[in-house]
Amino acid sequence: MKRQQSLATILFLISLVFSACGTESDSTPTKTVTTAPTTTPAPTATSTPDPCAPENISKEAEKVHKLMREFDDASLLASNTPLDQLSPTIADLQRIRRDAEDIQVPSCLTTLKQYQLAHMNTVINTMLGFLGGADSESLNQGITLARQQHDQYTLELARLLGLTVVAESTTNSTPGTPEAVAIPTVTGLYITNPGPTSVNLRTQPDLNAESLGTLDVGARAALLGRTDNGLWLQVETPGLQGQTAWVYASLVQLSDPTAELPILIPAP
Repeated sequence: MKRQQSLATILFLISLVFSACGTESDSTPTKTVTTAPTTTPAPTATSTPDPCAPENISKEAEKVHKLMREFDDASLLASNTPLDQLSPTIADLQRIRRDAEDIQVPSCLTTLKQYQLAHMNTVINTMLGFLGGADSESLNQGITLARQQHDQYTLELARLLGLTVVAESTTNSTPGTPEAVAIPTVTGLYITNPGPTSVNLRTQPDLNAESLGTLDVGARAALLGRTDNGLWLQVETPGLQGQTAWVYASLVQLSDPTAELPILIPAP
């Protein structure tokens, strides 16, 4: 029976699958025949087994996913890098993309590789646009597209490994549930980080401002207000009641996207 898991936990399950595959022996076990005094020689195992066979596909997929994990780590580093230091980080992302382009995959992994490269290209182009002073609308579109492409990659990888993903509900929590009660708010609203990476909590609504920490994937924070241009949201720092931080609005989801938010002026 296939397991049903949420998109937020599927990568963890995938990592467990790959870890388990790493402990298997490369040799094929030999069956012992005891029903007759003489036996027919066992068929010789082929030297080039089908890479898309169920017993081999996880090892093949790991070759692709190893580069995706490296790219995700580098992307997270880039999100914490000041603008004037971003160029070397982008160059590292481009190196990983070239490695991903060069890797040879069997036909069953073609779609997975396409989703991977599409995501990598979008992330790199969005960062180059940010470095070159692109407008906020273009940057927001790039961020949204990159997130969607990462989800497509994750779902395809899960399909290849035989895992069934059930998308998490994005509707508001029912009043009175533990999640809703656990989030004290002024506006009655909260934000959620949908992933695929953690989101910086900054001291000011500025990508170069100091980071106070991060909001993990799937985590929530009480929403207090926004900047006048709507690009940044002020939240209550999770676990630190009374301490506030700023998050980039396009990286998170609002519990009610249509709600009118108070406009807050950042402290000097």
